[in-house]
Amino acid sequence: MLRSSRSRLRELATASERAFSAKAGSGGIAGPKILGALRFYKDVDVKNVEVEENGSEPREFFAVTLDGKAVKTPRQQPLRLPTRAMAYAVAHEWDAQRHDIRPATMPIMTLVSTALDLFFTSSSQETIDEIMHYFHTDTVCYQVTADQQEKLVVLQQKKWKPIRKWFSDTFEGEVDVSYGSIDGLVHDHQLIANVRAYLEELNDFELTAMRTLTKECKSLITALAVFKRHITEKEAIDICRVEEEFQINNWGLVEGGHDLDRVNCAVKLSSASFLLYLLENKH
Repeated sequence: MLRSSRSRLRELATASERAFSAKAGSGGIAGPKILGALRFYKDVDVKNVEVEENGSEPREFFAVTLDGKAVKTPRQQPLRLPTRAMAYAVAHEWDAQRHDIRPATMPIMTLVSTALDLFFTSSSQETIDEIMHYFHTDTVCYQVTADQQEKLVVLQQKKWKPIRKWFSDTFEGEVDVSYGSIDGLVHDHQLIANVRAYLEELNDFELTAMRTLTKECKSLITALAVFKRHITEKEAIDICRVEEEFQINNWGLVEGGHDLDRVNCAVKLSSASFLLYLLENKH
């Protein structure tokens, strides 16, 4: 695996471990709760698997094995991954488990399992509907007014206005912005259609990453900016946490609250962004 991939995996593991340690027993972002199960395997490996689909030519996938036995999803589907890099990332998470298995420290395993089980949990259209729902209450489209909090206005304008413009230019339509109101947004109809058409072209791994990005940012605009590599996940964290960080700077940080929110946000956005990188990396 590329050195940069290993570095990002170590960063994710460290952040995930911190989140787990602070919220032990919560299950974090790791899906099914197997918290406390002892490590029952010695060797972790990746192997090539050829699969025939509907009589077509066999396709190559990559499986993760524990002592030679293939890992499965929570729905008991074979964990067949489209790139070797993705399989090695999942294998690294399994190999990093020590005495007991901690799902909260396995964010990539969680995401790929969610993608592979999407057929059983919800349709692609339902996932797109869920993502699109955030567009009508998109965080970066709700600006406070100067008479409310003047300093926050400046911060929001600095962080949010450029990304709204990028989004309007990219998807060819006007973004609605609400000033001092919490009413639902009424975006340009063609813009909505263009965004939905784009989402409908994504595969289940991409949709899973998009859903994670959108839900954590509470912003489809920010999520798509990360997805299309217009901004980094670190920039996305700054954008989606403008108001929270403003309040922390004014009123102070609550330990065990604000700090954990920061870590969880970083883990989720970094994991989803890294999944997209692994999907593109064929080696």
